[in-house]
Amino acid sequence: MPKLSAKAQLAQKVLVRTINEFLRCDKFGLTPDKNNFDDSPLIEFEMDGIPAIAHAHDAGHGEISIKVALWPTDKGKELISAAIMSSATRRKMGGFYTSAWLERKDGAWLQTSNGLTASCAKNRRTDVEALPWEDANGFGAEGKFYL
Repeated sequence: MPKLSAKAQLAQKVLVRTINEFLRCDKFGLTPDKNNFDDSPLIEFEMDGIPAIAHAHDAGHGEISIKVALWPTDKGKELISAAIMSSATRRKMGGFYTSAWLERKDGAWLQTSNGLTASCAKNRRTDVEALPWEDANGFGAEGKFYL
């Protein structure tokens, strides 16, 4: 597995913490048949005092699409569930935004081998860097990306 860039490591840290939060809220599980999106696939929470909003979507093939914005803007709250967005839109989601897929069919891991991307406001980077790492709760924090 190639080493992740510093920005991708921030994305990984935020995504692991976000997936852990979805698991704590029982929105989905780590097997392909475990989705509890009946009420809403959206969660609002705090990450060490930082406001966060996240959306999960069953992407098919046992995968979950995860999107998360820290310090979400009104636009971010409105568009967090959008299927596809431009890089310019991602920058307007909040102080920090990232997305990725969680594999669940052949095991459970965050798909990182294609590299993770994130948009981060300069004045928020130090705050995201200061967030403590959490252990992934039953899934791998990195793994192969499937097409």
